[in-house]
This record gives sequence, structure tokens and C-alpha cells, in this order.
Amino acid sequence: MSTNRTIALIYSEKDDAMIEGGVKGWVTNFHKFLSTLMYQITRENPEIELITESNFSPVELDEYSVILVVATSNLAKEKVIMQALNSHGKKLKEQKKLTADGVARVFKVLKRPYDPDDALPEFEDLLTYDFYLVDPLTGDPQEFTRFFGSDAERSYWMKLVDMAYDINHVLHAKEVGSEGDEYEAAPREKTVYLASTGVDMVIQRDIIKRELMRHGYKILPDHSLPKEAKALERMVRDDLDRCRLSIHLVGEDYGYKPRGSELSVVDIQNRTASDHTYQMVDKNKEAKEDEKKPFSRLIWVSPDLKNVTERQKIFIEDLKSDAAALEEAEVLQIPLQELKTIIREELVTGGRFNVRRDLKGLDQEKPGEKTKMIYLIADKRDISDIDDIQSYLKDQGFNVVSPSYEGDLVDLRYIHQENLRRCDASIIYFGQSSEDWIKTKLQDLLKAPGFGREKPLTAKAVYFRGQKDVDMEHYKKNNAMVLGNNGGTFSPDHLKPFLTKIES
Repeated sequence: MSTNRTIALIYSEKDDAMIEGGVKGWVTNFHKFLSTLMYQITRENPEIELITESNFSPVELDEYSVILVVATSNLAKEKVIMQALNSHGKKLKEQKKLTADGVARVFKVLKRPYDPDDALPEFEDLLTYDFYLVDPLTGDPQEFTRFFGSDAERSYWMKLVDMAYDINHVLHAKEVGSEGDEYEAAPREKTVYLASTGVDMVIQRDIIKRELMRHGYKILPDHSLPKEAKALERMVRDDLDRCRLSIHLVGEDYGYKPRGSELSVVDIQNRTASDHTYQMVDKNKEAKEDEKKPFSRLIWVSPDLKNVTERQKIFIEDLKSDAAALEEAEVLQIPLQELKTIIREELVTGGRFNVRRDLKGLDQEKPGEKTKMIYLIADKRDISDIDDIQSYLKDQGFNVVSPSYEGDLVDLRYIHQENLRRCDASIIYFGQSSEDWIKTKLQDLLKAPGFGREKPLTAKAVYFRGQKDVDMEHYKKNNAMVLGNNGGTFSPDHLKPFLTKIES
């Protein structure tokens, strides 16, 4: 393998046809943009040589440090190129030179959806770089013909920047194969499993991946996923064993189904990660303190769901129910920016495994305190509307606390968990918030033991203010009392059943 930092861009001339409106072809534009990015990143000018069937030479493949293959059905028909690439891949594997410092030297570029594994079996384990859009509503793929604009900026250019950095990583990596130069796996504390997603969450996944890599984390899977269900489950389990945290992004698309399964890849990864979490909990219970291996799982459900199928609704509800039973799992339906903060908290400060700390806005525990504490939970938009309830409960001699919404997100989350841990009873206020938000808070109450809670709640309730069209069975299943009425006026009588239960 050459160290001259020359890059081969192999493609079919049919994939570089002039685009509508007289714009230069897809490959020509890709070559120009990538060359510019490589110069901006490296301040060097690594040569990116354009190669088609007309100037292809199998013997010259060894001369390139990096090979980019625009994999399409057109290129697959060019048998000389396919045969030479597969022979080259087999040789690289034998010499242990297919990767350089953990990154593959061969990049599979997709300008449109295409499965290159049949044509390039020697590279089937390598991830693809997908430079196309998929309409989340119709599932129809859209090849880029316009390379500027919001869609291109979020998909095409962000992916191109990622690829440019990966190429640069390979170009400056040590040659492998010699003693002492083998790539070392990242430590478990710096490895994260970022599950694959439905088509509508691809951009969000790329954002999270880029953020984690920027902070030095290894992201798994770092290979393409098997197309058969049992092989997929085995691979996911193996990857999870190497990770400190798994992250699952869920949107409107259920995802595609691998062979031999009625479940999607997204669903299978979630179920496998759930099983792994239970196993880690059991192992950590038996392990010595210095041998414990904390593992947590974050499931992010997009807060912007609109066109959700019945199948997807059931899937999301199952995720929430499963997570409610595990202190190491959490479902979050918050803005993506806030998710990034919570991920950092899990990895850097220990998240729910963190030691207790003093914060502004958190009532300090007083040894021997006998005043009963009620946690009055309200959404930010409802905080000013709970004064009458809060005042009445305080007049009855209770210590009433409510969520804090000023300060660092990580600290606010910690305060919420501490209030769940310490309160004697809780009321969730249902005013302007959504029913999904209410259900999430009910799940938080179920998971309070995971935050160190040692005694059961004496009472929990949802206080309704105003007309609500909701499924009342859900509240009964959660053993939550329903308080309030369809009007908007508070009455102390509304709280009598709740207070009676506390006193009893």
C-alpha cells in the first residue's frame, strides 16, 4: 500500500452524465467539492484521481492510499473493475491493511440507494456513505441535482465533511501490519453504540455521531449491519459488550425488516439493547464495587412526530413501558440540542450513576425532617398556574417543591431526579402540557427507585385543569388518582382524596 497520499475515485461514466439545466455531472461535482474540502482540512493538495473503465489499471490499485468507489448498478456491470476491486480487497484483508487506525481505506459512496454487497463482497462489512435524500413521508429516494440549499447543507455537505475527515484520518495514519502498530480498540468508557434509525432520523443520527466523535468517542457499529436477523442480533450483542452507553433515535419510520424477521432493524436493536441492559444490571449486582461496569440506554423519541402509523405508536409505547422498568434506561422526548447535553452528562459526569451534589434550586435534605414533602410537577408553561394548589398544600403543613426551569439542563435534570427520590407523594399538573408529557412524568415516578428512592410513594395523582380528551384507562393502570375538574377553577375539595390517602 502506497504512502503517497493519492486518492482514487472510481466510477462509471454513466453516473457522471450532465445534470438537467447544463450542470456538470454528479461525480464531477463530487470530485470538485471533495478536493476543496480536503485542502481546507489539510492545507495540502492530495491528488484525487478520476478513474473509469477507460483508464483503469488493476495493477495500479496498490499505489493508492485511499480508494473511493461510487457504487451503482452501472459500475457493477463493469466486470474488469469489480473483479480487480474484490481481488484487491481480499489481498488487503490478508495483509491486515484494509483499515488504517480503525478507518477503512476503501469508501463505498452511494449517490442513490443501492446494495453493493453482491458486486463487492470483499467490502460488505464496510459502512456506506449515503449522498442522497429519502422522503420521510413517501420513502422515495431523491438523488441530489442541486448541491446548495437547506436539504443539501443538512445531508450532502455534512456527509461530505465527515468523509473528508475520515479520508484525512487514513492518509495520516500509521501503516499497519508491522509489529506494535496494530490499531487498539477504544476503551469501553469511550465507546458508544449509536443504533441505526428509520429514514427520517438519519440526519439527526449524523449530528449526534459527529458530536460524539468530536469529543473523542468511538461509535459503533463501525461496519454494515447483516441483512439476516439472527446474524444482526449477534453483531449488535457483540458491539454492545464493548460500549458504556447505547443511544436509540426513534421517529415516524419503523425501519426496514431484515431477512427472517417481522421486526425492523430499529426494533431489533432496541430489544437487544434492552436485554443487554438487564444482563448488565444483574452482573453489576454481583460484582465488586471496583469491578462494576455501568451501562445505560437513552431512547430519544422525536418531539415533532406527526404522521405516525399505528405500528409505530405501539412500538413507541412498548419502548416507554420497557424503559419504565429499568433505572438504566430512559425515554426522552426533548429537543435534539437538549439530548446532546444529556448524552454528555451520561458519559462525562456519570449521569444517573453520579454522586449527590448541592445545587441552587434544590431543597437540602434535613436529617430527622418529619414534614411530608409533596412534589408538584408542572410543565414550564404551567408553572405560574400552580400557585393556588401550592399555597393550599403549604397551608396544610406540607413541604411543597416543584421543578426548576432556570439554569443548566444537566443540573435541572438532577434536581428533578432528587425530588423524585425524596418526595413522599406527588401531583402532576395537567394544564397546557401535552398528554405525552404527562405520561412521561408518570414513568419518571415509576422509575424513582432508580434514582435511589428507598420507600414507596404514599400517593400519586394527576390534577386536571380544563377539558381533556384523554384515555383515562392509562391513569388507572398507573395507579394514579385523577383530581380536578373540567372547569378552570381550583377548589380545595379537589385535593381531599389525595390528602386523605397521604394521612392514612
